[in-house]
Amino acid sequence: MKIVKRQREKRQKAPLDFILLASIFFLFGLGLVTLYSGSYSYAENVLNNGFHFISRQFFFGLGGVVVFCMAIFFNLEWLRHKSVVLLVLLVTLVLNIIPILWGEKINGAYRWFPGAISFQPSEIAKIVLPFYLAHMLDRQQERLDNFMGVVLPLLIVSALFIGVIMFQNSFAVATFLLVNIWLMLDMAGIKKRYLAAIFIFAVTAAAAMIVMRPHRIARLYYFFHPDEGMLTVNHQVTQSIAAIVSGGLWGKGLGQGGTLGVSEIESDFIFSSFAEEFGFMGVLFFTCLFTVFIVQGYLVAYRADSVFRRLLAFSYVTIIVSQTFTNLAVIIRFIPTTGIPLPFFSAGGSSLITTFAICGMIVNVSRFSDAPLSLRYSMER
Repeated sequence: MKIVKRQREKRQKAPLDFILLASIFFLFGLGLVTLYSGSYSYAENVLNNGFHFISRQFFFGLGGVVVFCMAIFFNLEWLRHKSVVLLVLLVTLVLNIIPILWGEKINGAYRWFPGAISFQPSEIAKIVLPFYLAHMLDRQQERLDNFMGVVLPLLIVSALFIGVIMFQNSFAVATFLLVNIWLMLDMAGIKKRYLAAIFIFAVTAAAAMIVMRPHRIARLYYFFHPDEGMLTVNHQVTQSIAAIVSGGLWGKGLGQGGTLGVSEIESDFIFSSFAEEFGFMGVLFFTCLFTVFIVQGYLVAYRADSVFRRLLAFSYVTIIVSQTFTNLAVIIRFIPTTGIPLPFFSAGGSSLITTFAICGMIVNVSRFSDAPLSLRYSMER
């Protein structure tokens, strides 16, 4: 009891990581400015309201900040033992694939609350699945060499999540969640031969899912034959690259982008607007800011005082990093188009609130660190 009491006292006095906090809100602020500047002309001409996207984003941002603050101070130890809550969330994901019960299919994916406000249930999996795996991998830390009794059940639960997301036509989300799961298993200490077998199975399954959908095959084909889809499939990416290049060193200036007409600039291709208006120096600033987030995030995971928190922080940081890199890779035609939004930048309430929730969890973990105070900022200073 004395040990537990000392741990609680230590946790109550742990300071917040203000470098991490600053990087999160700087990214959000930069995203708001970019979205307003990049989407105003389109919203004004098409929707007769230049503030359409930025007002919605600001509204969801306020909700995201509330969720962020709640996540920071939530008792993770209490939540991790409420496995029923995780199962209920999984059931809601499954129910959502039945449109008559819950959702409506919008842009190829089922969403809750269709209409003025919609929410994509696959976003929940970004929070729930890593949380569940971190809890179980910590709980079964001494038995991770038992494939049939420990590893396989975790893979089955993960497959249920991934399968539901795939059924909702969110192939990209399922893919980077699968990568995240594999990295979590590796970090937890799963045997290399198990990891190799999981990797081979995952690649095979992903290839099968691509072959089963004609539009995915088409995306791959036009990715390797860009000249054949210049006016159709590859037009958006081609215009995106042209916009990035036209930004030059210093950019065209705030509000001066959009001259090359990148379609859906407010969503998946928002960064091309940022690069066009702020140029190479703006991209460099974003890179430095995002690097601060990455370094601080992984330092939180490294310094966490338990296996559960270490895996949780590592997984959440990796999700945001992989989503960001995937989005940026698409707009420069490094990988085929996926439909993955850029965290904090792309318009979309589901993604923004989920991103804030994930960041809140990371900051929460930072409060339970064994690191010396010299490495962190404290309100007492």
